[in-house]
Amino acid sequence: MAILANPPTARRRPALKQVIESTAEVQANATSQKLDTRKFVFLLASVVTLNLLVIAGINILMTQDAFTLQRLKSERNIALDEKDSILNQVDQLNSPAYLARVAKDLGMLPAKKIGYIEYSQFDVVVAP
Repeated sequence: MAILANPPTARRRPALKQVIESTAEVQANATSQKLDTRKFVFLLASVVTLNLLVIAGINILMTQDAFTLQRLKSERNIALDEKDSILNQVDQLNSPAYLARVAKDLGMLPAKKIGYIEYSQFDVVVAP
């Protein structure tokens, strides 16, 4: 058996008053921790709610852009249809059959003989 150099010291037991005070401090710390937990949960709920509102706003903006894009596409299709209609009318008015009918209406007669002009018959004078 070992011999201790210093004899064991007797510990004093805490008085009842000290035990009650330390218990009250532990309860106060627990209450403040609960309040901190509540604040943290409230903070998290606020962040989640804010994120949901931002996502909803972005979704609304994207939906509005999609409607605008759809409207513009339909307007473009209408304009292309009108352009095709006008080009068809121009093709009809430029057709040889239509031009012949309009010429007859104006009193023009078809040529009986096709003639050609030869430039060699004419004297060409170049002005200085």
